[in-house]
Amino acid sequence: MSKGKSADDLWLDAMEARQTGDVMTFNLLRQKTLESDPEHSDALMSEVRELFSETGPRGDKPSKMSLKDAAIGLRKCKTVVEIEPERDEAWAIGGRLLVDELGMFEEALSWWDERRSVDPMEVIPLVEQVAILTEFGEYAEAADRIDHIFNEGMDSPDPRSMMRLRTLSEQIKRAASKDDDFFRPQDPDNDGWIRIKAFSTRKPTTETYWLFFFVMPLIWIEAILINRVIPPTGISTMILGFMIIFASFMIGSRWVKTHVHRLNRPAHELTRAINSELTSGLICIPENIRNSKLYTTLRDKRAIAAMARHDKVVENAEKMGRKWKITLPEWYVYSKTEEE
Repeated sequence: MSKGKSADDLWLDAMEARQTGDVMTFNLLRQKTLESDPEHSDALMSEVRELFSETGPRGDKPSKMSLKDAAIGLRKCKTVVEIEPERDEAWAIGGRLLVDELGMFEEALSWWDERRSVDPMEVIPLVEQVAILTEFGEYAEAADRIDHIFNEGMDSPDPRSMMRLRTLSEQIKRAASKDDDFFRPQDPDNDGWIRIKAFSTRKPTTETYWLFFFVMPLIWIEAILINRVIPPTGISTMILGFMIIFASFMIGSRWVKTHVHRLNRPAHELTRAINSELTSGLICIPENIRNSKLYTTLRDKRAIAAMARHDKVVENAEKMGRKWKITLPEWYVYSKTEEE
C-alpha cells in the first residue's frame, strides 16, 4: 500500500488512520514516514507528544517518562527546531524537557536564548529565563530580563505569563530587601542548612490546608456572631455583614500565604539545593538530609527522568565548591538592523 510513496504521502495516510481511530496503522505509517525521512518534523513531534501521555505537553504535573525517553525527546526537539526554527511547539516542549524532566537549567537558559534569535519579540523565552535565574538567586540578571520584556516593540505577555512575572517580581523584591539571608546551597555553613535540618522530619504544607482548617472555621464563627450582634433586618445590614466576612477572608488569606511561605521556606531551599546538584552534576546536600522525610517527599514530587539523573549525580559524589555559580550564556542582543 505504501510502497514507493514519499514521506509526506505516508504521513498523510498516517493522519487519515489516526482520524479513523486506527492507532496500530497510524504508528506503523509514522514509523515508515521516519524511515523514509528521519527528519520529518511532523512525525517527530508526534512521537515527542506521546512522551507526555500521562499529563500532556503543557501539563503541570511531572510525567512518567524515563531518562532515556526524555533524552530522546529532547534530541528530536533539537532536530525539529534545526529544520523549522519557527516551530513554537518544539521550542516549548524542548524547554520543558530541559527544566522539568531533566533538570538541565544551564542548558535551558541557552535553549531559550537560541529561541530569542529566531523571534526576538517573543516574551515567553524571557519569562522562562527569569524563572530559572530567580531560582538560582541571579536576581540582578532576572530583573534585567524583566526589563527586556517591557521594551518597546515586544509582544504583550499572555495572562499566564503576567501571573508568573508578578510572582517572580515579588520574589526578587523580597530577596533584594534581605540579600544576606539568601540561601546558597554551595556554602555548607549557610544558615539555610540549619533551617532545613530543623524541618527535615516534616512534609511541606499547603495554603489549602490552612484555609480549610484554620481560616474557614474562624469565618464561620464570625458569621454566627455577626448574625447575633447585627440581626439581618434589612438589605443594608446583610451587605454590611457580607463586607465584614469578605474582608476577614481576604485578611486571613494574606496571612495564610505569608505563613505558608515561611513554613515552606526550608522545602524551597532544599529544592534549590537539588536543582543546583542537577544542573551542575556536583553534590552539596549533607548525607543526613538525604535520609530525611522532607528530602524524600520533594524527590517523590519530581519527574522520574530528573531523579534518575540526580541519582547518578549523587552516586558520582563529586563535591560542589563554595564558589560555584550557575553558568550564564552570552545573552542574545537584538539589533533593529536584523529587520532591515
